Amino acid sequence: MLTGADRIPTGLHGAEAAFLRKGKGQNGEKEEASMDSGGKFLTFTSIIILAVILQGVLIIAEQRETPDKAAVEFARAYFWLDSSMADRLCKELGPSEAANVVEGYLQRVDQEARSLGYAFDYMKQELYQVETRVSLTEADKARVRLTATRKRAINPVFGAVAEVFALTQAHRVEAVIDLVREDDRWKVCGRPFALTES
Repeated sequence: MLTGADRIPTGLHGAEAAFLRKGKGQNGEKEEASMDSGGKFLTFTSIIILAVILQGVLIIAEQRETPDKAAVEFARAYFWLDSSMADRLCKELGPSEAANVVEGYLQRVDQEARSLGYAFDYMKQELYQVETRVSLTEADKARVRLTATRKRAINPVFGAVAEVFALTQAHRVEAVIDLVREDDRWKVCGRPFALTES
């Protein structure tokens, strides 16, 4: 039904009336299309702004220091035989002694590798399927139960050979790691894994 603005003068018939109807319809479609593209732009802009805000929140959350994050970081460094694990050890071992403890552990692993006829790097292991459960004992003390699967770190090119010789066997890791908060960082205390000799 035509409204008063869309009505065609009564004296026009046939082609002239069709031309006027067609012209008015195209203007209406153009107005609708421009309104529709404005709505799409607003929606797209809103999505981009929300994504940037969400990314910022996730970055802040990722940088937050937590006991489970510290325990996983230490465990990965421990099994990868990375000397940076000393950064996650508490003062209980002493600042200079922490490095000595780590150096002693790495030397023991190197001797074990040599006795088996392997290079030091052969002893490196990766952690997979890491799960943690945290229980805070006090405001600055925590206990983390870590479960994971460890596999020897073998170059993927040699994957088939590693399978034949059973070098990629998975081993279950279950450990309880005690942590304390020192200098606004969670640090590992006690005797985690086999770091110190009994």
